[in-house]
Order: sequence, then C-alpha cells, then structure tokens
Amino acid sequence: MGRNALLENVNHETAARPFSIHRTFVGEENGNALYLHCHPEAEFFYLEEGEVCFFIEEQCHELQAGDAMFIPPNLVHRADKADGVPCRYSALVFSLDWLSGYLGGEGNLYVNFLMDHRFESIQTFRREDDANAEILRRLSRFREYASLPIQEYELRLLGELMISVQEIFNAVSKEMRYNEKTDAARLGVQRGIDYVMSHYGEEITLDALVESSGYSESHFCHRFKEVTGYTPFAYLNRVRVIKAAELLFTTRDKITQIAGSCGFDNISYFNRVFRKQMGMTPGEYRGAAWTKDE
Repeated sequence: MGRNALLENVNHETAARPFSIHRTFVGEENGNALYLHCHPEAEFFYLEEGEVCFFIEEQCHELQAGDAMFIPPNLVHRADKADGVPCRYSALVFSLDWLSGYLGGEGNLYVNFLMDHRFESIQTFRREDDANAEILRRLSRFREYASLPIQEYELRLLGELMISVQEIFNAVSKEMRYNEKTDAARLGVQRGIDYVMSHYGEEITLDALVESSGYSESHFCHRFKEVTGYTPFAYLNRVRVIKAAELLFTTRDKITQIAGSCGFDNISYFNRVFRKQMGMTPGEYRGAAWTKDE
C-alpha cells in the first residue's frame, strides 16, 4: 500500500507553475484522510466520495460527497474519515501571489483582503445549497485537469480561480459589512501567525510576536488564545512539530537535524513535544510513514 493511502504527500507549486492538483483515494482501513499540515498557499478541497471531518485549526467542518472547502494560507488543517468507509478527494493548492500578478501586482485589493481576513475567509460549499452549484461545478472540473497536459487547461484554470476568489471576496466582505462583531484585533493575531510561519526554525521571543502584531502583550496573548485555541508558544510548538513531521515523511535527514531546522535545540524536548502532539515518537512516526510505502 502506498503512502498516499494514509498521508497526503503534498507537492506544491514551482516557480513556473505556482499551483498543483492532487487526487487521493483513502482506503476503508484508514481513519486519517489528510495529515495535519499547513502551507503558505491557499487550497480548494473537493470531496468526491465518502464523508470526512475537515479540521481547520480547531474547527471541524463535516463534509459529505460533493461538498468542498476553501482553506486560506497558513492555517493548520487535516481531515479524518470514519473507519470502514473509503473516501476520495481532489485538492487544488495555489499561490495567491500568482493571482496577484494578474490582478495589479502586490497590494491588490482581493488577495490582501483574503490574507488580512484569513479566518473569516474559510468557506464551506455544500452540495445541498443551490447557491453553491456553480462553484462546485467549477471545483469538480479541477480534478479532471490533473490528467491533462498543462497547456490544455492552464489559462482556463487561471480564469476559474479568479472567478472563485472574486466570489469568496464578495461573500466575505458582504458578511463583514453586516457583522459589526467582526474584530480588527484578528489582524494582529494573523500577523503573529505569519511571523511564526516565517521564523519557526529560529529562536522566537514573545516580544517579537507582540511587536509583529502591533498590539499590547496582554491584548495579543488574550486574542491569540481566543482565535486559535492556543497560547502563542503552544501554537509555535504545534507548527514546529507539524513541519518536523513533514520532513520526517519526505526526507531521510537525521532526526536531530530535523529537530534543529524546526527550532528545537534540545532533542529530548523535541521528542517529548512531538510525542504529545502526534501520539508517537519521531522515530516511530517515520517508521510508520515509510513502512506504508514498502
């Protein structure tokens, strides 16, 4: 059985083609459909068969066959399925910077809005809602592109992505205009998350996180926990472990080297934090991942 039966081995964009399309089948014997990870790209997830609980940060979104999700950049996500029931899904992972190049360059309204209001921009598209029919038809076509030469669909894909981002922008901005509780303090939390994503392999101080947010220390810590469910340093350790897990899965680098590159300067502490979060030691995780491929 290949690794993809348990874990999604995400192969993201290249400089020339800043997007990638994946199709994954998960057998009935597995409970995990998409492993815990995060990335700087945005993503559309389309469930073709089965049922999953799609987690973004700590929020679970129940998806049925024909439903889809939009996941903004730099948000931790995974998907679980019921044992004994197979599932199949397709995912389009793409760079918002790529779209920026066609929308006026850096600083354009739409991409900046989605980045600045990342949590609000999480979208669920349910098949039962007639208002989602067109975007779901669009997302279902993305899976067909995976088997075609890129020159046969690249410009069409670009256009369909722009339409989809426009629709998400319209929906979210409209909701925010009518929701006076939408809080600008989330922007400071997102800036803190962005700082973690860019510097997780380095020594990070609370002062640096607070400075990145633009808020006072007490306000930042309170809002960060409220928005993410974690304290800033618990979130940092979570991201570091997720990044380490990706390297354990995709490389043969030594565990000590991986720990160091992900910001852990103490291997015993790394092992302890990894086991608490992943339910096994780094060595056990690597062994389980690579055994699946043998």
